[in-house]
Amino acid sequence: MIVIFSGGFLAFVIFAWDKASGLSQEERREIGILKGIGWETSDIILLKFWEGMVISLSSFLAGVILAYVHVFLASSVLFEPVLKGWAVLYPKFKLVPFIDASQVVTLFF
Repeated sequence: MIVIFSGGFLAFVIFAWDKASGLSQEERREIGILKGIGWETSDIILLKFWEGMVISLSSFLAGVILAYVHVFLASSVLFEPVLKGWAVLYPKFKLVPFIDASQVVTLFF
């Protein structure tokens, strides 16, 4: 739980720092070019919304797919030593692939 909390906290700090720093020079230039060729402010806001949506959905789906591959196909090679601990004799433990849609939706939100 501490690892999950620290990861979430770090993500929040990065997000807050990014929002507090305002628009970068590149973003200002991009908005200026779009307004210069005739885009309205509402069009630019809508573009930024869809850009963020595409990035969020694609990164979430990539993360879910990579996690599925890591846990079920690669047998959790990164987490296995942590889960097994210092034991010498390890029992066979094969996870059965199962995806619950409500858990995936909860993870997304």
